[in-house]
Amino acid sequence: MAVPEDPPVRVRIAPSPTGFAHLGTASTALYNVLFARQTAGTFVLRIDDTDMERNRPEYEALIYESLRWLALDWDEGPDKGGPHAPYRQSERVDIYREEAARLIKEGHAYRCYCTPEELEAERRQAQAEKRAYKYSRRCLTNPPEGRSVFAVRFQVPGGEIRFTDMVRGEMRFDADLIGDFIIVKSDGYPTYQFASPVDDARMEITHVIRGEEHLSNTPYQLMLVDALGYPRPQAYAHMPLILARDGAKMSKRKHPELNLAIYREQGYLPEALLNYLALLGWNPGTEQEIFSFDELLQSFSFDRVQHGGARFDWEKLNWINGEYIRRLSDDELARRVQPFVSQLDADTIRRAVPALKTRLHKLADAVGYLDYLWTDPPAPSLDEETSLRVRAAADALKPVAWEPEPIESALEKAVLESGVSKGRFYNPLRDVLTGKKVALPIHYAFALLPKDKALSRLERAA
Repeated sequence: MAVPEDPPVRVRIAPSPTGFAHLGTASTALYNVLFARQTAGTFVLRIDDTDMERNRPEYEALIYESLRWLALDWDEGPDKGGPHAPYRQSERVDIYREEAARLIKEGHAYRCYCTPEELEAERRQAQAEKRAYKYSRRCLTNPPEGRSVFAVRFQVPGGEIRFTDMVRGEMRFDADLIGDFIIVKSDGYPTYQFASPVDDARMEITHVIRGEEHLSNTPYQLMLVDALGYPRPQAYAHMPLILARDGAKMSKRKHPELNLAIYREQGYLPEALLNYLALLGWNPGTEQEIFSFDELLQSFSFDRVQHGGARFDWEKLNWINGEYIRRLSDDELARRVQPFVSQLDADTIRRAVPALKTRLHKLADAVGYLDYLWTDPPAPSLDEETSLRVRAAADALKPVAWEPEPIESALEKAVLESGVSKGRFYNPLRDVLTGKKVALPIHYAFALLPKDKALSRLERAA
């Protein structure tokens, strides 16, 4: 007898369009994409937009834009269609109502007419008796009469729930500790606990890869899948949370680093951010830290994912991003820097790149190095001795070709003739020229300015 083959791998992410696209969405998408591409599977984007008060179309657009910026493209989704359309949960409400009605008919769910006040009274009673709260099942055994507004509750069967987690191994939960929970709210919209497993089942999702915060949701969702008669996903993988540097759980309000737009605005390379996200909670078991996407495909496995949360580290991200910047060709770096210094022409940017490349942690840093080219710094106040050295530098530079090497040779000769150290000679020149204590090497700083403008700044200060 032939052994049936496992179905083709299908994975998904289901972000909610209720705010900015965030780091957790990108991290989860990356792990899903890696697994899908490793197994020649399908990656599905589903939009969880049943929160009608907070959903915004512009937030959905940000999800698409951010994932595409990171090159985490999907095979099926709201904008692409697919065999299991629609891919917005707000367009699947009839499906959830149909499934809820089936659960009621088959005795797995029931209508609950309890008011919020009555449920709160039950909770307070449990608290007073110092016991964990579970719904009393009043509406299952003796529903109140004369009421028309109801939610739908799932009737928890009890017993033990087991499933395989690709990160944590075999998991067990005691369903006797879980009270009957709401699957359809009184407004007719499904809860997350209901819509998500229904969609996973009907979209034939084989592996559910998501954040650790959803681990406790899994027994609820598996009970529903079982009651509906759908096959369970083959496996789950609950990835570690991304934590703040102090170990606290990140929140959108307190931790701006969750906002994916920040990384694009500050000039982090998308491929560097993906590299860093892959290392948040996973390690390859080697000393390698810089990975191309193809190398991640070769190396990534769930058995090297850590169980605990991973702390976000700006210094590590900046180091990785700097490494990626230095691996770019000069022409490619010039192209990527251009949007950040749009005041400059392409030739000036290209000439600045060799000096910038070894100094940038992110592309936006180029502004701090180059803004003296379009903004005149204030003239510093110099003492007489320093003014004479600035005048000597101006005189030394007047006859030279306006390129970094001749400028460097002329200035080194002027330093020798001055009898002071390079630092004492160059620091005032840097201040006069750029208005900054930290700048590009002095010969590059001069060469990028038009010669007449550079000499004018020296003469003005002297």
